[in-house]
Amino acid sequence: MHKFTFFDLESVWDQHLHESYRAIDPAAQPHVRLGSKRIFATAAFNLTLSDDGSISCEGMSSWTQHDHGDEEAVVRGLFDHLRANPDRVACAFGSVATDLPLVTLAAMEHGLTLPAQLLQRQSYQRSGPIRPHLDLGLQLKAAGKTWTHMTEVLLRLGLPATLMAGKKRVDYPTNPEAWAAARAHCELDTALLAIATMAWQRTQGQCNLDPKIASFVILDWLRRNRSLTQALQDKLAAVCVALADEISDRLMRAA
Repeated sequence: MHKFTFFDLESVWDQHLHESYRAIDPAAQPHVRLGSKRIFATAAFNLTLSDDGSISCEGMSSWTQHDHGDEEAVVRGLFDHLRANPDRVACAFGSVATDLPLVTLAAMEHGLTLPAQLLQRQSYQRSGPIRPHLDLGLQLKAAGKTWTHMTEVLLRLGLPATLMAGKKRVDYPTNPEAWAAARAHCELDTALLAIATMAWQRTQGQCNLDPKIASFVILDWLRRNRSLTQALQDKLAAVCVALADEISDRLMRAA
């Protein structure tokens, strides 16, 4: 049995931090330094992969500055969630290079302690047994020099490009509707990460679940159990119908 918490975060450039740094280093360019970014939303999705190959979606939580007040509260929410699930592998995509530095900087500023899964004493090896923190992007990169974007993985798994539209960047929300969309985006990212990870688990001999079935189970659970925007609900409904039809056709051909 493998127990995961898939997490995602969204961040924004802090102009005050950047300009203060430029007073020291005038050559510093905007939008290139992690130290001048702040986290405004996080999400966490618990999923268990059973020994028989089945998956259980066991809950999702998210935190935004709109609902919880500030960066400290948003990061604290994610940390508390991970601490409450110490037996789960914390999984993200490209997290060693981006997410871990961001949450560590936030923890330093706000006097927070990192949860055990994110402590840097853990090994970030590219192969071997799963550690308390799994960076799927780093696993796919292995010893190579090229990073694979998660959308490229999802496209290879047959998910439509329309579902990932706007995935690369989320602007800082300025009204309640935009905050709801940012939360939904962050939650969707954790579900998409779970789909990609289950497909990778199969390559490692740790999961026998068909990627199409995993995609359907996870996305259908998401649309039924989370308060998403109507636009995202409509996208997920269409994707789930298409996946169900494809799975049904495949089973009929195999019968």
